[in-house]
Amino acid sequence: MSARGLMLCMVETVKIGILGGDMRQTALARRLSEMGFETATWGLPAESDLGGAVRCGDWHGAVSGSRAVILPLPASADGVRVSAPFADGYDLRMSHLMNELSADTLLIGGKFDFGIKEAAKENNIPLLDYFECEELQIKNAVPTAEGAAEIAMRELPITLFGAKTLVCGYGRIGKVLGRLLDGIGAHVSVSARRPEDIAAATVNGLSPVRFGSDEFRRAAADADVIFNTVPAKIIDKTLIDGLEHCRLIIDLASGKGGVDFTAASARGIKAIHALSLPGKVAPFTAGQIICDCVLELLIREGVIARP
Repeated sequence: MSARGLMLCMVETVKIGILGGDMRQTALARRLSEMGFETATWGLPAESDLGGAVRCGDWHGAVSGSRAVILPLPASADGVRVSAPFADGYDLRMSHLMNELSADTLLIGGKFDFGIKEAAKENNIPLLDYFECEELQIKNAVPTAEGAAEIAMRELPITLFGAKTLVCGYGRIGKVLGRLLDGIGAHVSVSARRPEDIAAATVNGLSPVRFGSDEFRRAAADADVIFNTVPAKIIDKTLIDGLEHCRLIIDLASGKGGVDFTAASARGIKAIHALSLPGKVAPFTAGQIICDCVLELLIREGVIARP
C-alpha cells in the first residue's frame, strides 16, 4: 500500500471531536471531514456549514470514541471553561471534559494556561498546544497584517498609498506587514534592535531605524500611522508627546500591548489594540492554518501517517 493510501486508511478509522470556538473551528471541522476523518462537533455556530462533519446534541457525543479532541484558540478564556460562545449558554468545565477523556485521547487546543497544563499532567492526559507551533505563528502573520491594513484603511482620513508609516518590530508580523504596506505604496519605516533585522529591512527596500535612537523618534514624529508588534511599552508618553502628524496607532502586540493608551487619548490620537485578527478578518484561512498544525501533531503522535 502506498504512503498516501496508508494515511487515508488510517484517517478513515480515526474519530476527531471538535468542541466550541468560532468560524475557525467550523473551517477545521469541514476540512478534516473532507479528508475522511469521522468528525463530530459541539458548540459551533448554528448557521455554519460543517460539510460532512456531524453536529452533536451534547459534548459527550462529540468526545465519545474520539482519538483526539480539538479545542479552540484560546482553549479557555478564564482557565476554567472551554471557550464555547455558541453553546447556548452551556458552560463546559475543563475538569469535566478531562474526566470524560480516555487514557489514549489527545487533548489539542490553543493557548492552554499553566493551570490547565498542570491538570492534564495530574490526570495523565496527553495535551498538545497548537499555538506553540512555529508554522502557525508564521502563517498567522498574513491575516494579522491584512487585518491591520484594513483597520488603517477604515480609520484613516487618507490613503495608505503615500502615507508615512512606522512599523515597530520586525519579527514575523512586522516582516509581512512591512512588505504589504510597501506594496500598497506607503512610505515604510521599520524599527528593530538586532543588526540582522536592520539588514533584512534594508534589503527589502524599507527604511530601518534602531529602537530608541533619534532616527526612531523622528520616524515616529513624522508618521501618519504607527503599527506596533512589540509586547512592551515602547510607544510611551514621551514618544507620544513628540508625535506631530500621527492620526492612528494600531497595537498588534499580545497581552497588554505596547502602547500608552491613556497618553494617546490625551493627545487626541486614536489607538486601537487589535488582538486576534486572524479569527476576525479571515476565519476560514485561520482555521485551515490550525488544521495544518493539528495534522502535524497527529502525525507526530502516530495517530496518522505522513502521505
